[in-house]
Amino acid sequence: MVLRAGLLFAGMSLASAGASAQTIAPQPPQGMPAIQPAATTPPVGKVTMAEGERKGRTDREVFLGVYLTLDKDCKLGAQPTIEIVKAPAGGKLRTRNHPINLRDVPGAPKRTCIGTSPSGIAVIYRSDRRFKGQDFTNFRVVYPNGDVRDASVKITIE
Repeated sequence: MVLRAGLLFAGMSLASAGASAQTIAPQPPQGMPAIQPAATTPPVGKVTMAEGERKGRTDREVFLGVYLTLDKDCKLGAQPTIEIVKAPAGGKLRTRNHPINLRDVPGAPKRTCIGTSPSGIAVIYRSDRRFKGQDFTNFRVVYPNGDVRDASVKITIE
C-alpha cells in the first residue's frame, strides 16, 4: 500500500481543470526531476482535481504545494513528476526539495511517522519583475503508481 501525500495549501476544493499544453524549460537543481510538459496520453490511475488561490508580492516566491510518495512504514518512495498544463503568463514555475512535517499530512500513519520529515517536491511560482495583478497556472502531479492530481491555482500579485 502506498500513501500519496499532496498538499496545496490555502483552501483546496474539488473542481474541474482546463487543459492547454505548453512547455517551459527551467533547469532543475541537481538531483531534482525536471518539470515535464503535459502528457498527451490519458492518465492510467485515479485522477483527482484541486483548485486553490495564493497571494504574493512582485518578484517573490509563492509556494503552491508540495508532493511526495510515502509507504505505510514512512519510507519515502519515488518522487512524483510535475507536468505543466498551462504555464503562468506573468511569471515562472520551478520545483525544489521541501521537507514535510507528517503530523500535518491528512492520511499519514501518525503512530509510525511522528517525528519524521521526509522531503517532497515543492512547486514554486515567482512573478516577473514589475508584474502586478492576477496570474493562473495549471499543473499535473503524476505519481509512480499512475495516480494523477490536477491542480489549478489563481495567483494574485500585489
